[in-house]
Amino acid sequence: MTMVLAMLRAEPEHADELDAALREVAGHTRGEPGALAYSVARQDGDRFLVVERYADGAARDAHFAAPYVAALLGRFPLLLAEEPVVEFAEVVTAFAR
Repeated sequence: MTMVLAMLRAEPEHADELDAALREVAGHTRGEPGALAYSVARQDGDRFLVVERYADGAARDAHFAAPYVAALLGRFPLLLAEEPVVEFAEVVTAFAR
């Protein structure tokens, strides 16, 4: 299992727009066969933490190749106040309730 952790800081005037876009991507991601989890948290109004889990690297790569993800990434220069921080890792242990 692999995970993605993204830390995003929106331009204050675009924070609600980024919020809506991340919710939309989450809805699409739910239908991806290898997607196991996708969570978005909002902090201090303009900061977002995105945590994603995929069955394997191929499922993660398929997610990032999806047109709705590419469209959101293309909007980042307008929406974000700074470069996103994105980390990829292999999950060593996890649980969900």
